[in-house]
Amino acid sequence: MNRFSTSLSVAALALAGLALSAEDFQPLMKTTQATWPEKRHIGVICNYRTNQSEVWALAKAAGEGTLITVVDTRTADQSSAAALLLANQKADYLVLMPGDRHFRDGSFAATVAVNRLASRGVPAIGTMPVALKQGAVFSVGDGTEGQLLVTDRLIGTVDVILPDPARASAKASLVLRREGMATVSVCAAE
Repeated sequence: MNRFSTSLSVAALALAGLALSAEDFQPLMKTTQATWPEKRHIGVICNYRTNQSEVWALAKAAGEGTLITVVDTRTADQSSAAALLLANQKADYLVLMPGDRHFRDGSFAATVAVNRLASRGVPAIGTMPVALKQGAVFSVGDGTEGQLLVTDRLIGTVDVILPDPARASAKASLVLRREGMATVSVCAAE
């Protein structure tokens, strides 16, 4: 019984650690807003049900006037469809969720999505150093010990080619608004 309660305690601490990783978004959003002040449409690919607290932490860090489109995915097989949906929704950039099972920094499914989006002119950013290896343009947060890590492809460049900021209006399955936070739109990857 003692071993079981110890395991539960360790599991609870691990889950609390995942919730704390959502604080990574403040330095990420400050860097993003300084780099691309006109880019206000964030794309996210994750299992929304299990990452809802991280999505809302991102919305809080992004602030009002920002739209977050979440493509709700349950399996890694949906990476190409999710990336296509975000590109068609005209997301300005993709933010990787550090706690998602399939689409976190460094995962294979996230790498597929990042590469698909990059081919459509949509960059990805992350909170862990491994995000750069999978194609993210920069990474900053607790996972980088507060340092801004930039891909070699951007060093020495003045500008990054990004998609047209004009956003197409599209229906989503769920649109959520909270005062002082970005608007969150959740749609299913199909």
